[in-house]
Amino acid sequence: MVEVSQIGIFSQVLCEDTIDILNTIISLEECKSISFSLNPELFNYIESNRPKFIPGFRKASLKEMNVDCIFSIGGDGTILRIARAKPHVPILSINKGRKGFMTEIEANEIETSLKLFFQGNFRLEEHTKIAARMDGQIQGSAINEILITSGDLLKPIDFKVLVDNEVISGSSADGIIIATPIGSTGHNLSSGGSIMDPNLHGLIISWINPINLAIRPVILDLSRNLEIICSTRINPIKMVFDGQISIEYTTPVKFSISLSQEKVKFFRHRHFTSRWRQHLHPEIRD
Repeated sequence: MVEVSQIGIFSQVLCEDTIDILNTIISLEECKSISFSLNPELFNYIESNRPKFIPGFRKASLKEMNVDCIFSIGGDGTILRIARAKPHVPILSINKGRKGFMTEIEANEIETSLKLFFQGNFRLEEHTKIAARMDGQIQGSAINEILITSGDLLKPIDFKVLVDNEVISGSSADGIIIATPIGSTGHNLSSGGSIMDPNLHGLIISWINPINLAIRPVILDLSRNLEIICSTRINPIKMVFDGQISIEYTTPVKFSISLSQEKVKFFRHRHFTSRWRQHLHPEIRD
């Protein structure tokens, strides 16, 4: 059995479907003794549209949620926002996004899946973030990906990629993506990168519109010393963490990419391959 007494629910999707999902959750017998906290936007939406539900919830920002786990209602962006604000709190994700590669439960599976969850039939996965450093100082961390691109999307950047102090590739390009295994199904995949097994201890480097057509994605073990040198005639460039935080820099500049001290936890029931198949090849059946 999963022992939880405080659960946070976070959603940026404000619609009747979200209220129906909440109604399904709080109607479960297993949830009768649980205290629920909702993010203010969701709380206010329910208060305006279904006020009879409000006595079952309290309002709290992500930072204020002192909970055992957080139920995410939305897509991958919602999960990433939670992971950034509460990296040590396990996440159980309900898909209300467009693709939801990182999500675990579909909206039509909530009742069955949550019963399994409270029975202890979900496992806890832990994933380490990657961090970018400049001159030894941490600039930010990401669970999904770090993107380096130009402040002006029409102006390419000259990149050099060094592994263990040796240049392995380089090109002028619109950008470069350094993705984790669980982030490999995001922008990396759209840019021609490979999907990585989430259990691998590595990362993948993929390019956005490189001038050198011989450039291909590279998969590295995280024990390697990875550095990226950026230069351009048109400044600034920017580094974006999980599509959430953006920092500008003047070139030339060199970044190192390595493991972060932060980890993110997810409750999982299905194998990762079933999530890939569901989202990439829904036409394939057992």
